[in-house]
Amino acid sequence: MICALLVSTGLAGEFYAQGFFKKSDSGLLFPKNLNQPDVDFNLKSTGSKKFKIILEKNIPEKTSIKIFDIIGNLIMEDTISPEDGKQKDYDFSEVKSQLFVVEVGNAKYNKTKSIYANPPGVKKQDTASIQKNQPTPQEDKN
Repeated sequence: MICALLVSTGLAGEFYAQGFFKKSDSGLLFPKNLNQPDVDFNLKSTGSKKFKIILEKNIPEKTSIKIFDIIGNLIMEDTISPEDGKQKDYDFSEVKSQLFVVEVGNAKYNKTKSIYANPPGVKKQDTASIQKNQPTPQEDKN
């Protein structure tokens, strides 16, 4: 009855045109490496406000590097190329922050990691307290 009503009013053609009576296509194919990163890396602290980027494998093309401070200010934009190898060192002694966010990637993929660039076991001391605790040359002689 409904089909007869649709045909008599001319709405059956509209439903067919919109695909209501068509078979659905279930053969969707996705790339196998859709969620796999093209670039993977680790960060290693090498000193106070110093760290290095260590790539897990050699890269075939130039790759962008962006380094941000903890509040999101862009500190540096750089690239790493195949000629640089798998490691690149950075020194941010002049920056107040010790926590950095590093984004490495290219046009297809970006990966972001953060690092506290103060090696384990190193405590930050101000120079006044270090100077107070050091013996004077006269004290050394006694």
